Amino acid sequence: MESEWRLRLHRSARKFLEALDPSQRSRVAERLNDLLTYLEKGTLPYARLDIKRLRGEWEGYLRMRVGKLRVVFRLDPESKIVYVYSVHYRRRVYG
Repeated sequence: MESEWRLRLHRSARKFLEALDPSQRSRVAERLNDLLTYLEKGTLPYARLDIKRLRGEWEGYLRMRVGKLRVVFRLDPESKIVYVYSVHYRRRVYG
């Protein structure tokens, strides 16, 4: 059996999540789990999870919208790892 997708959080993303209120944190965790579940099935549902490819200095990254929060991540299909670089409110996430 092939290995499952795993999640790696950057220190700043982990710090921000720890500071969030529990309901928002659980919503983000739920969406990240949904992302991993879809990746296990071999799909990436852009519309269903509100995922968009980023451009400019964030070329190669994706963002997932979770309410007013944005999760910026990159996929490594070879090692099956989702690298979460940033979780923040929209106006602060790309800075």
